[in-house]
Amino acid sequence: MQDLFLARPWETVRQMAAERSILCTAEDTCAPRSFFPVDAEERYVVRVRCGANCMVTLTPAPARSAAVAAYEENLR
Repeated sequence: MQDLFLARPWETVRQMAAERSILCTAEDTCAPRSFFPVDAEERYVVRVRCGANCMVTLTPAPARSAAVAAYEENLR
Protein backbone atom coordinates (compact mmCIF):
# COMPACT_ATOMS: atom_id res chain seq x y z
CA MET A 1 0.00 0.00 0.00
CA GLN A 2 2.87 2.36 0.71
CA ASP A 3 4.05 2.23 -2.90
CA LEU A 4 0.50 2.71 -4.10
CA PHE A 5 0.04 6.00 -2.21
CA LEU A 6 3.54 7.50 -2.22
CA ALA A 7 4.34 10.52 -4.45
CA ARG A 8 0.76 11.01 -5.62
CA PRO A 9 -1.58 13.97 -5.25
CA TRP A 10 -3.51 13.87 -1.96
CA GLU A 11 -6.91 13.96 -3.66
CA THR A 12 -6.01 10.88 -5.69
CA VAL A 13 -4.79 9.01 -2.60
CA ARG A 14 -7.86 10.02 -0.60
CA GLN A 15 -10.16 8.66 -3.30
CA MET A 16 -8.16 5.42 -3.65
CA ALA A 17 -8.24 4.87 0.12
CA ALA A 18 -11.99 5.51 0.27
CA GLU A 19 -12.60 3.01 -2.54
CA ARG A 20 -10.67 0.39 -0.55
CA SER A 21 -12.31 1.35 2.78
CA ILE A 22 -8.93 2.35 4.23
CA LEU A 23 -8.94 4.97 6.96
CA CYS A 24 -6.23 7.57 6.22
CA THR A 25 -5.07 10.30 8.53
CA ALA A 26 -3.05 13.17 7.05
CA GLU A 27 -0.56 15.56 8.54
CA ASP A 28 1.04 18.52 6.76
CA THR A 29 4.69 19.45 6.53
CA CYS A 30 6.64 22.03 4.57
CA ALA A 31 10.22 23.00 3.91
CA PRO A 32 11.75 25.38 6.44
CA ARG A 33 12.92 27.63 3.61
CA SER A 34 11.00 28.92 0.60
CA PHE A 35 13.74 28.58 -2.01
CA PHE A 36 11.49 26.93 -4.60
CA PRO A 37 7.98 28.22 -5.30
CA VAL A 38 5.12 25.89 -4.33
CA ASP A 39 1.42 25.55 -5.05
CA ALA A 40 -0.06 25.59 -1.55
CA GLU A 41 -3.49 24.60 -2.91
CA GLU A 42 -2.26 21.27 -4.29
CA ARG A 43 -0.71 18.82 -1.84
CA TYR A 44 0.92 15.49 -2.47
CA VAL A 45 1.99 12.53 -0.35
CA VAL A 46 5.66 12.36 0.68
CA ARG A 47 5.50 9.73 3.46
CA VAL A 48 3.21 6.76 4.16
CA ARG A 49 3.06 4.79 7.41
CA CYS A 50 0.68 1.87 7.67
CA GLY A 51 -0.43 0.18 10.86
CA ALA A 52 -3.95 -0.08 12.28
CA ASN A 53 -4.78 2.75 9.90
CA CYS A 54 -2.83 4.67 7.27
CA MET A 55 -0.94 7.86 8.17
CA VAL A 56 0.27 10.04 5.30
CA THR A 57 2.41 13.17 5.36
CA LEU A 58 1.59 15.87 2.82
CA THR A 59 3.56 18.76 1.40
CA PRO A 60 2.66 21.50 -1.09
CA ALA A 61 3.27 20.58 -4.70
CA PRO A 62 6.00 22.36 -6.65
CA ALA A 63 4.69 25.34 -8.58
CA ARG A 64 4.40 24.80 -12.33
CA SER A 65 4.65 27.36 -15.09
CA ALA A 66 1.75 27.69 -17.50
CA ALA A 67 3.82 26.01 -20.23
CA VAL A 68 4.63 23.00 -18.04
CA ALA A 69 1.01 22.67 -16.92
CA ALA A 70 -0.20 22.73 -20.55
CA TYR A 71 2.40 20.12 -21.54
CA GLU A 72 1.35 17.81 -18.67
CA GLU A 73 -2.32 18.18 -19.62
CA ASN A 74 -1.48 17.08 -23.19
CA LEU A 75 0.17 13.93 -21.82
CA ARG A 76 -3.04 12.78 -20.13
